[in-house]
Amino acid sequence: MSESKPVSRSESLGLDYLYGGLVKYRAGESLALRTLSDYELILIIEGSVCYSKDGKSYNVPSGGVVLSRPGFKESCDWDLDGVTRHAYVHFQITSIPDDWPDQELWPIVINQPAKVVAGLFRYLLERVSNRSEWPSTAPGSNTCRLLECLLHILIEPNQEGGLAEAHIPDPASQALNMMRETLDERPTELLSLERLAQRSCTTEKHLCRLFKQSLGYSPMKTFSLLKLQLAMALLSRSDLSIKQLALRCGFENPLYFSRVFSQTYHASPSVMRRRMREGEPPPLSPLPPELTPRVYW
Repeated sequence: MSESKPVSRSESLGLDYLYGGLVKYRAGESLALRTLSDYELILIIEGSVCYSKDGKSYNVPSGGVVLSRPGFKESCDWDLDGVTRHAYVHFQITSIPDDWPDQELWPIVINQPAKVVAGLFRYLLERVSNRSEWPSTAPGSNTCRLLECLLHILIEPNQEGGLAEAHIPDPASQALNMMRETLDERPTELLSLERLAQRSCTTEKHLCRLFKQSLGYSPMKTFSLLKLQLAMALLSRSDLSIKQLALRCGFENPLYFSRVFSQTYHASPSVMRRRMREGEPPPLSPLPPELTPRVYW
């Protein structure tokens, strides 16, 4: 392995080496205090860990990530009640992208990373397992870009100002799930505020307050906007007639659908379809894009 080198700024992430794997710990096992000489990224797959860095402790649950850097004095106490498994990669950075924040501003622990992180991490390990020479040689540019994407998601989550669903209170999230299920399976079924509150185990008044605070709209207005968000996608990606599309999106009256759509997007559904087929991008949705109706799998 090469010794730690100064890190420069460039257009992309540069790596001196990369290696990694999977580790399983029994209940109560630990890692004694050590000083890290390179970068390490850990994804907790099962169990949990109490991670300590320079005397400060962090409780990291299953699904959480630890991003360590050279010079960190760290230790780990694994789950006392059961098995802990984690994936890890060690790497040495030679350059970081120009637009990244200084490393002092990088997070150390991310307890609820974006859902895509686990998949990217797994794919990165698959590449590592097929390249035994990487501990002693630099990985290729494609792998550097893959790790750059993964680190970027962790370092600057939601940098465009989007509202991560993790920031939506649980009762509101439960109501949103019911809206999606209804829109996907029974789009013309009436969905009342009372039923949403029952699903969320809260009062109608409190649910309205949570939606206003987190999304800016009432629950029923949010449901209407979700329908329109789905309609926008179907306009560009299907040949459904406006009447068929309205029914698919929960509007039994196509004239009412067209009126609501036009009031929201300042163009009729047919005009919007023509514009998008001519290459124009769709207008911004009033709701964050991650709240798209079919985001659950």
